[in-house]
Amino acid sequence: MDPFHRDTVMVNPFSDEAKQLARETPPLNSLGQRYVRGCRDRIEWYADPATESEVNQAPVQKSPPESLVNAGDLQFDTATMYLLMQACAANFTPGSFEARTLVSVSQEVSRRRIKAIFMRRDAQILDIVGQQGIESVEAGDVPQQDLYKVMALRKFATARSRASSYSSMHQIRFKARWTEILHTDYELVDFYIRGGWAFFSPNDLIDILAQKIGSEMVSYMAEVKAKMDQAGVQPHPFFVRIGKIISDVAARSHQDLVAMGGELRQELFPPCIKLAEQGVDAGSRNYAITVLLTSFLSHARISPLAGDAKISDFVDDISIVNDEILPRIFEAGARCNPPLFDDQPVEKANILYHLGFGLLQSPRLADSGNSTWYIPPNCEKIQREVPLLCNPDGLCARIKNPIMYYVIKTRDANRESGPTSGGKPDQRS
Repeated sequence: MDPFHRDTVMVNPFSDEAKQLARETPPLNSLGQRYVRGCRDRIEWYADPATESEVNQAPVQKSPPESLVNAGDLQFDTATMYLLMQACAANFTPGSFEARTLVSVSQEVSRRRIKAIFMRRDAQILDIVGQQGIESVEAGDVPQQDLYKVMALRKFATARSRASSYSSMHQIRFKARWTEILHTDYELVDFYIRGGWAFFSPNDLIDILAQKIGSEMVSYMAEVKAKMDQAGVQPHPFFVRIGKIISDVAARSHQDLVAMGGELRQELFPPCIKLAEQGVDAGSRNYAITVLLTSFLSHARISPLAGDAKISDFVDDISIVNDEILPRIFEAGARCNPPLFDDQPVEKANILYHLGFGLLQSPRLADSGNSTWYIPPNCEKIQREVPLLCNPDGLCARIKNPIMYYVIKTRDANRESGPTSGGKPDQRS
Protein backbone atom coordinates (compact mmCIF):
# COMPACT_ATOMS: atom_id res chain seq x y z
CA MET A 1 0.00 0.00 0.00
CA ASP A 2 1.40 3.41 -0.99
CA PRO A 3 2.02 6.02 1.75
CA PHE A 4 -0.99 8.16 0.76
CA HIS A 5 -3.51 5.33 1.10
CA ARG A 6 -1.78 4.09 4.23
CA ASP A 7 -2.35 7.49 5.82
CA THR A 8 -5.98 7.39 4.67
CA VAL A 9 -6.50 4.15 6.61
CA MET A 10 -4.67 5.54 9.65
CA VAL A 11 -6.87 8.65 9.66
CA ASN A 12 -10.21 6.95 8.94
CA PRO A 13 -10.79 3.29 9.91
CA PHE A 14 -14.16 3.51 8.10
CA SER A 15 -12.67 4.44 4.73
CA ASP A 16 -13.09 2.03 1.82
CA GLU A 17 -9.41 1.11 2.08
CA ALA A 18 -9.75 0.27 5.77
CA LYS A 19 -12.90 -1.79 5.24
CA GLN A 20 -11.08 -3.80 2.57
CA LEU A 21 -8.24 -4.52 4.99
CA ALA A 22 -10.76 -5.60 7.63
CA ARG A 23 -12.26 -8.11 5.20
CA GLU A 24 -8.85 -9.80 4.99
CA THR A 25 -9.05 -10.84 8.66
CA PRO A 26 -8.84 -14.64 9.01
CA PRO A 27 -11.97 -16.55 10.14
CA LEU A 28 -12.77 -16.30 13.85
CA ASN A 29 -12.11 -19.99 14.48
CA SER A 30 -8.52 -19.57 13.27
CA LEU A 31 -7.64 -16.47 15.29
CA GLY A 32 -4.98 -17.24 17.87
CA GLN A 33 -3.15 -15.58 20.71
CA ARG A 34 -1.61 -12.96 18.42
CA TYR A 35 -5.01 -11.37 17.78
CA VAL A 36 -5.93 -11.57 21.46
CA ARG A 37 -2.74 -9.71 22.35
CA GLY A 38 -3.34 -7.22 19.54
CA CYS A 39 -6.81 -6.38 20.85
CA ARG A 40 -5.48 -6.05 24.38
CA ASP A 41 -2.53 -3.86 23.36
CA ARG A 42 -4.85 -1.54 21.45
CA ILE A 43 -6.84 -0.57 24.55
CA GLU A 44 -5.00 -1.62 27.71
CA TRP A 45 -2.92 1.57 27.91
CA TYR A 46 -6.15 3.38 28.80
CA ALA A 47 -6.38 1.53 32.12
CA ASP A 48 -2.91 2.62 33.24
CA PRO A 49 -2.83 5.32 35.96
CA ALA A 50 -2.43 8.88 34.70
CA THR A 51 1.06 10.30 34.92
CA GLU A 52 1.90 13.33 37.06
CA SER A 53 2.02 15.56 33.97
CA GLU A 54 -1.39 14.31 32.81
CA VAL A 55 -2.94 14.87 36.23
CA ASN A 56 -1.90 18.52 36.11
CA GLN A 57 -3.99 19.13 32.98
CA ALA A 58 -7.73 19.16 32.38
CA PRO A 59 -9.55 17.40 31.08
CA VAL A 60 -7.20 14.47 31.68
CA GLN A 61 -6.44 12.51 28.54
CA LYS A 62 -4.05 9.58 28.67
CA SER A 63 -1.65 9.09 25.80
CA PRO A 64 -1.50 5.94 23.64
CA PRO A 65 1.95 4.42 23.09
CA GLU A 66 3.92 5.51 20.04
CA SER A 67 3.84 1.95 18.69
CA LEU A 68 0.06 2.27 18.45
CA VAL A 69 0.04 5.76 16.99
CA ASN A 70 2.39 4.62 14.20
CA ALA A 71 1.21 1.07 13.59
CA GLY A 72 3.59 -1.17 11.70
CA ASP A 73 1.27 -3.88 10.33
CA LEU A 74 -1.68 -1.86 9.08
CA GLN A 75 -3.82 -4.87 8.15
CA PHE A 76 -3.39 -6.37 11.61
CA ASP A 77 -4.05 -3.00 13.24
CA THR A 78 -7.28 -2.55 11.29
CA ALA A 79 -8.34 -6.12 12.05
CA THR A 80 -7.98 -5.60 15.80
CA MET A 81 -10.00 -2.38 15.57
CA TYR A 82 -12.93 -4.18 13.92
CA LEU A 83 -12.63 -7.23 16.17
CA LEU A 84 -12.89 -5.01 19.23
CA MET A 85 -15.99 -3.27 17.89
CA GLN A 86 -17.62 -6.58 16.95
CA ALA A 87 -16.78 -8.14 20.31
CA CYS A 88 -18.13 -5.09 22.12
CA ALA A 89 -21.37 -5.24 20.14
CA ALA A 90 -21.67 -8.98 20.81
CA ASN A 91 -21.24 -8.66 24.59
CA PHE A 92 -22.56 -5.23 25.59
CA THR A 93 -25.29 -2.74 24.79
CA PRO A 94 -24.41 0.32 22.65
CA GLY A 95 -24.79 2.68 25.64
CA SER A 96 -22.82 0.56 28.09
CA PHE A 97 -19.79 1.83 29.97
CA GLU A 98 -17.72 -0.77 28.11
CA ALA A 99 -18.84 0.53 24.71
CA ARG A 100 -18.23 4.14 25.69
CA THR A 101 -14.81 3.23 27.05
CA LEU A 102 -13.89 1.59 23.74
CA VAL A 103 -15.04 4.68 21.85
CA SER A 104 -13.04 6.99 24.14
CA VAL A 105 -9.91 4.86 23.72
CA SER A 106 -10.26 4.73 19.93
CA GLN A 107 -10.98 8.45 19.61
CA GLU A 108 -7.77 9.31 21.42
CA VAL A 109 -5.74 6.96 19.20
CA SER A 110 -7.36 8.56 16.16
CA ARG A 111 -6.70 12.05 17.48
CA ARG A 112 -2.98 11.33 17.90
CA ARG A 113 -2.76 9.68 14.49
CA ILE A 114 -4.54 12.50 12.69
CA LYS A 115 -2.27 15.08 14.29
CA ALA A 116 0.87 13.14 13.35
CA ILE A 117 -0.29 12.82 9.74
CA PHE A 118 -1.35 16.47 9.60
CA MET A 119 2.14 17.50 10.68
CA ARG A 120 3.59 15.48 7.79
CA ARG A 121 0.98 16.19 5.11
CA ASP A 122 -0.50 19.57 5.94
CA ALA A 123 -1.55 20.56 2.42
CA GLN A 124 -2.95 17.10 1.61
CA ILE A 125 -4.92 16.53 4.79
CA LEU A 126 -8.39 17.09 3.27
CA ASP A 127 -7.60 14.69 0.41
CA ILE A 128 -6.53 12.10 2.97
CA VAL A 129 -9.56 12.39 5.24
CA GLY A 130 -11.95 12.02 2.28
CA GLN A 131 -15.60 13.04 2.15
CA GLN A 132 -16.08 14.55 5.61
CA GLY A 133 -17.87 17.75 4.61
CA ILE A 134 -14.80 19.87 5.43
CA GLU A 135 -13.24 22.43 3.09
CA SER A 136 -10.31 24.82 3.15
CA VAL A 137 -10.93 28.49 3.90
CA GLU A 138 -10.59 30.66 0.80
CA ALA A 139 -9.62 34.30 0.42
CA GLY A 140 -12.61 36.51 1.21
CA ASP A 141 -14.43 33.91 3.32
CA VAL A 142 -13.86 36.06 6.39
CA PRO A 143 -14.60 39.77 5.84
CA GLN A 144 -12.07 42.28 7.11
CA GLN A 145 -14.58 43.72 9.55
CA ASP A 146 -15.05 40.29 11.17
CA LEU A 147 -11.39 39.65 11.85
CA TYR A 148 -11.82 40.59 15.51
CA LYS A 149 -14.21 37.65 15.86
CA VAL A 150 -11.60 35.34 14.38
CA MET A 151 -9.03 36.72 16.81
CA ALA A 152 -11.37 35.77 19.65
CA LEU A 153 -11.38 32.21 18.35
CA ARG A 154 -7.69 31.97 19.24
CA LYS A 155 -8.74 31.89 22.88
CA PHE A 156 -11.18 29.06 22.19
CA ALA A 157 -8.57 27.11 20.25
CA THR A 158 -5.99 27.54 23.01
CA ALA A 159 -8.40 26.33 25.68
CA ARG A 160 -9.57 23.34 23.66
CA SER A 161 -6.09 22.20 22.63
CA ARG A 162 -4.62 22.78 26.11
CA ALA A 163 -1.77 24.64 24.39
CA SER A 164 0.09 27.32 26.33
CA SER A 165 0.40 29.84 23.51
CA TYR A 166 -0.97 30.72 20.10
CA SER A 167 0.54 28.86 17.15
CA SER A 168 -0.19 27.97 13.52
CA MET A 169 -2.37 25.13 14.84
CA HIS A 170 -4.83 27.81 16.03
CA GLN A 171 -5.16 29.65 12.72
CA ILE A 172 -8.58 29.57 11.03
CA ARG A 173 -7.94 27.39 7.97
CA PHE A 174 -10.94 25.09 7.59
CA LYS A 175 -14.70 25.30 7.40
CA ALA A 176 -17.70 22.99 7.52
CA ARG A 177 -21.45 23.48 7.43
CA TRP A 178 -22.56 24.42 10.93
CA THR A 179 -24.89 21.40 10.97
CA GLU A 180 -21.78 19.18 11.04
CA ILE A 181 -20.75 20.76 14.35
CA LEU A 182 -24.03 19.70 15.93
CA HIS A 183 -22.78 16.12 15.90
CA THR A 184 -19.73 16.98 18.03
CA ASP A 185 -19.16 17.96 21.65
CA TYR A 186 -18.56 21.56 20.62
CA GLU A 187 -21.01 24.43 20.95
CA LEU A 188 -21.74 26.66 17.98
CA VAL A 189 -20.79 29.72 20.04
CA ASP A 190 -17.22 28.39 20.02
CA PHE A 191 -16.94 29.06 16.29
CA TYR A 192 -17.11 31.96 13.89
CA ILE A 193 -20.23 31.26 11.78
CA ARG A 194 -20.92 32.95 8.46
CA GLY A 195 -23.12 31.99 5.53
CA GLY A 196 -23.94 28.64 7.07
CA TRP A 197 -20.27 27.74 7.56
CA ALA A 198 -18.40 27.18 10.82
CA PHE A 199 -14.73 28.18 10.62
CA PHE A 200 -12.07 26.44 12.68
CA SER A 201 -8.39 25.71 13.20
CA PRO A 202 -6.20 22.63 12.57
CA ASN A 203 -6.53 21.74 16.25
CA ASP A 204 -10.31 21.79 15.88
CA LEU A 205 -10.10 19.81 12.64
CA ILE A 206 -8.20 17.04 14.43
CA ASP A 207 -10.73 16.85 17.24
CA ILE A 208 -13.76 17.04 14.94
CA LEU A 209 -12.44 14.18 12.80
CA ALA A 210 -11.74 12.07 15.89
CA GLN A 211 -15.27 12.70 17.15
CA LYS A 212 -16.69 11.70 13.76
CA ILE A 213 -14.85 8.39 14.06
CA GLY A 214 -16.36 7.91 17.51
CA SER A 215 -19.85 8.52 16.09
CA GLU A 216 -19.24 6.01 13.30
CA MET A 217 -18.06 3.46 15.86
CA VAL A 218 -21.30 3.85 17.79
CA SER A 219 -23.36 3.39 14.60
CA TYR A 220 -21.30 0.39 13.49
CA MET A 221 -21.59 -1.39 16.85
CA ALA A 222 -25.33 -0.70 17.00
CA GLU A 223 -25.71 -2.19 13.52
CA VAL A 224 -23.71 -5.31 14.45
CA LYS A 225 -25.70 -5.69 17.67
CA ALA A 226 -29.02 -5.42 15.81
CA LYS A 227 -27.98 -8.05 13.25
CA MET A 228 -26.86 -10.47 15.96
CA ASP A 229 -30.07 -9.99 17.94
CA GLN A 230 -32.18 -10.47 14.83
CA ALA A 231 -30.34 -13.66 13.95
CA GLY A 232 -30.53 -14.90 17.53
CA VAL A 233 -26.84 -15.92 17.58
CA GLN A 234 -24.70 -16.15 20.69
CA PRO A 235 -21.31 -14.41 20.88
CA HIS A 236 -18.46 -16.44 19.36
CA PRO A 237 -15.97 -17.72 21.99
CA PHE A 238 -13.33 -15.38 20.56
CA PHE A 239 -15.67 -12.41 21.04
CA VAL A 240 -16.41 -13.56 24.59
CA ARG A 241 -12.69 -13.55 25.31
CA ILE A 242 -12.18 -10.09 23.81
CA GLY A 243 -15.27 -8.86 25.64
CA LYS A 244 -13.64 -9.80 28.93
CA ILE A 245 -10.59 -7.73 27.97
CA ILE A 246 -12.79 -4.72 27.18
CA SER A 247 -14.67 -5.17 30.45
CA ASP A 248 -11.42 -5.41 32.42
CA VAL A 249 -10.01 -2.24 30.86
CA ALA A 250 -13.27 -0.36 31.44
CA ALA A 251 -13.44 -1.54 35.05
CA ARG A 252 -9.82 -0.60 35.83
CA SER A 253 -10.11 2.84 34.24
CA HIS A 254 -13.47 3.19 36.01
CA GLN A 255 -11.97 2.21 39.37
CA ASP A 256 -9.11 4.67 38.93
CA LEU A 257 -11.65 7.46 38.46
CA VAL A 258 -13.99 6.40 41.25
CA ALA A 259 -11.18 6.29 43.78
CA MET A 260 -10.76 10.05 43.43
CA GLY A 261 -14.35 10.82 44.47
CA GLY A 262 -15.70 10.97 47.99
CA GLU A 263 -17.02 13.38 50.59
CA LEU A 264 -16.89 16.99 49.43
CA ARG A 265 -14.18 19.02 51.15
CA GLN A 266 -15.10 22.67 50.78
CA GLU A 267 -11.78 23.91 52.16
CA LEU A 268 -10.12 22.45 49.05
CA PHE A 269 -12.45 24.14 46.55
CA PRO A 270 -10.92 26.65 44.08
CA PRO A 271 -11.70 30.37 44.64
CA CYS A 272 -14.28 30.53 41.82
CA ILE A 273 -16.36 27.73 43.35
CA LYS A 274 -16.24 29.23 46.83
CA LEU A 275 -17.48 32.52 45.39
CA ALA A 276 -20.21 30.80 43.34
CA GLU A 277 -21.50 29.06 46.48
CA GLN A 278 -21.90 32.45 48.13
CA GLY A 279 -24.33 33.50 45.38
CA VAL A 280 -23.94 35.95 42.50
CA ASP A 281 -25.92 38.82 41.01
CA ALA A 282 -28.36 38.70 38.10
CA GLY A 283 -26.61 38.28 34.77
CA SER A 284 -24.15 35.72 36.12
CA ARG A 285 -26.53 33.42 38.00
CA ASN A 286 -27.38 30.93 35.28
CA TYR A 287 -23.81 30.23 34.25
CA ALA A 288 -22.35 30.33 37.76
CA ILE A 289 -24.95 27.98 39.28
CA THR A 290 -26.42 25.86 36.49
CA VAL A 291 -23.23 25.37 34.45
CA LEU A 292 -20.21 25.84 36.72
CA LEU A 293 -21.32 24.86 40.22
CA THR A 294 -23.51 21.95 39.08
CA SER A 295 -20.75 20.34 37.04
CA PHE A 296 -18.05 20.97 39.64
CA LEU A 297 -19.92 19.65 42.69
CA SER A 298 -21.18 16.55 40.92
CA HIS A 299 -17.78 15.57 39.54
CA ALA A 300 -15.91 16.45 42.74
CA ARG A 301 -18.29 14.29 44.78
CA ILE A 302 -18.68 11.35 42.39
CA SER A 303 -15.70 11.16 40.04
CA PRO A 304 -13.53 14.19 39.20
CA LEU A 305 -12.04 12.73 36.01
CA ALA A 306 -15.04 10.82 34.71
CA GLY A 307 -14.91 12.33 31.23
CA ASP A 308 -17.43 10.75 28.86
CA ALA A 309 -19.54 8.91 31.45
CA LYS A 310 -22.85 9.03 33.29
CA ILE A 311 -23.55 9.20 37.01
CA SER A 312 -24.97 5.68 37.16
CA ASP A 313 -21.56 4.36 36.05
CA PHE A 314 -20.29 5.30 39.51
CA VAL A 315 -23.13 5.19 42.01
CA ASP A 316 -25.99 2.85 42.89
CA ASP A 317 -27.72 5.24 45.29
CA ILE A 318 -29.52 8.34 43.99
CA SER A 319 -29.35 9.84 47.48
CA ILE A 320 -25.82 11.02 46.67
CA VAL A 321 -27.43 13.34 44.11
CA ASN A 322 -30.58 14.19 46.08
CA ASP A 323 -29.06 14.63 49.54
CA GLU A 324 -25.49 15.81 48.91
CA ILE A 325 -25.25 17.58 45.55
CA LEU A 326 -28.61 19.19 44.75
CA PRO A 327 -29.10 20.85 48.18
CA ARG A 328 -25.78 22.70 47.81
CA ILE A 329 -26.70 23.86 44.33
CA PHE A 330 -30.17 25.02 45.40
CA GLU A 331 -28.73 26.80 48.44
CA ALA A 332 -26.24 28.69 46.28
CA GLY A 333 -29.08 29.62 43.93
CA ALA A 334 -31.08 30.94 46.89
CA ARG A 335 -28.14 33.17 47.88
CA CYS A 336 -28.14 34.87 44.48
CA ASN A 337 -29.51 38.39 44.10
CA PRO A 338 -32.32 37.95 43.24
CA PRO A 339 -32.68 34.26 44.19
CA LEU A 340 -32.21 32.22 41.03
CA PHE A 341 -35.02 29.68 41.41
CA ASP A 342 -37.67 32.15 42.60
CA ASP A 343 -37.97 33.88 39.23
CA GLN A 344 -36.48 31.11 37.06
CA PRO A 345 -37.86 27.80 38.42
CA VAL A 346 -37.08 26.11 35.10
CA GLU A 347 -33.41 26.26 36.07
CA LYS A 348 -34.00 23.34 38.45
CA ALA A 349 -34.84 21.19 35.44
CA ASN A 350 -31.79 22.58 33.60
CA ILE A 351 -29.60 21.51 36.51
CA LEU A 352 -30.84 17.93 36.22
CA TYR A 353 -30.23 18.17 32.48
CA HIS A 354 -26.60 19.18 33.11
CA LEU A 355 -26.27 16.24 35.51
CA GLY A 356 -27.23 13.91 32.68
CA PHE A 357 -30.81 13.06 33.70
CA GLY A 358 -32.59 14.94 30.92
CA LEU A 359 -35.33 17.49 31.48
CA LEU A 360 -37.03 15.93 34.50
CA GLN A 361 -38.51 17.18 37.76
CA SER A 362 -36.83 14.52 39.92
CA PRO A 363 -33.86 12.29 39.05
CA ARG A 364 -33.75 8.50 38.94
CA LEU A 365 -30.63 6.47 38.27
CA ALA A 366 -32.49 4.78 35.41
CA ASP A 367 -32.65 8.20 33.69
CA SER A 368 -28.90 8.80 33.95
CA GLY A 369 -27.52 9.21 30.45
CA ASN A 370 -30.64 10.87 29.01
CA SER A 371 -28.44 13.92 28.50
CA THR A 372 -24.73 14.69 28.83
CA TRP A 373 -23.21 14.84 32.29
CA TYR A 374 -21.30 18.06 31.76
CA ILE A 375 -17.71 18.44 32.87
CA PRO A 376 -16.71 21.75 34.50
CA PRO A 377 -15.87 24.50 32.00
CA ASN A 378 -12.22 25.46 31.59
CA CYS A 379 -10.87 28.49 33.41
CA GLU A 380 -10.77 30.56 30.24
CA LYS A 381 -14.50 30.16 29.73
CA ILE A 382 -15.16 31.05 33.36
CA GLN A 383 -13.06 34.20 32.96
CA ARG A 384 -15.09 35.14 29.91
CA GLU A 385 -18.58 34.26 31.17
CA VAL A 386 -18.36 35.23 34.87
CA PRO A 387 -15.16 37.27 35.30
CA LEU A 388 -16.13 38.35 38.84
CA LEU A 389 -15.70 34.75 40.00
CA CYS A 390 -12.11 34.57 38.80
CA ASN A 391 -9.94 35.55 41.76
CA PRO A 392 -6.93 33.27 41.19
CA ASP A 393 -4.46 32.11 43.80
CA GLY A 394 -1.04 30.52 43.28
CA LEU A 395 -2.33 27.09 42.26
CA CYS A 396 -4.70 28.54 39.68
CA ALA A 397 -1.73 29.45 37.50
CA ARG A 398 -0.85 25.74 37.20
CA ILE A 399 -4.24 24.44 36.10
CA LYS A 400 -6.75 25.11 33.34
CA ASN A 401 -9.89 23.66 34.88
CA PRO A 402 -11.31 24.11 38.41
CA ILE A 403 -11.79 20.35 38.91
CA MET A 404 -8.02 19.86 38.60
CA TYR A 405 -7.51 22.42 41.36
CA TYR A 406 -9.64 20.19 43.60
CA VAL A 407 -7.88 17.00 42.44
CA ILE A 408 -4.43 18.42 43.19
CA LYS A 409 -5.47 19.89 46.54
CA THR A 410 -7.15 16.63 47.56
CA ARG A 411 -4.16 14.56 46.50
CA ASP A 412 -1.75 16.78 48.42
CA ALA A 413 -3.98 16.77 51.52
CA ASN A 414 -4.21 12.98 51.42
CA ARG A 415 -0.43 12.65 51.16
CA GLU A 416 0.06 14.90 54.15
CA SER A 417 -2.43 13.01 56.32
CA GLY A 418 -1.28 9.51 55.39
CA PRO A 419 -2.41 6.68 53.10
CA THR A 420 -5.56 5.80 54.99
CA SER A 421 -7.39 9.09 54.49
CA GLY A 422 -7.83 9.11 50.73
CA GLY A 423 -11.04 9.14 48.75
CA LYS A 424 -13.48 6.31 49.03
CA PRO A 425 -12.45 3.28 46.99
CA ASP A 426 -15.92 2.95 45.51
CA GLN A 427 -19.03 5.14 45.47
CA ARG A 428 -21.45 2.23 45.13
CA SER A 429 -23.61 1.42 48.12
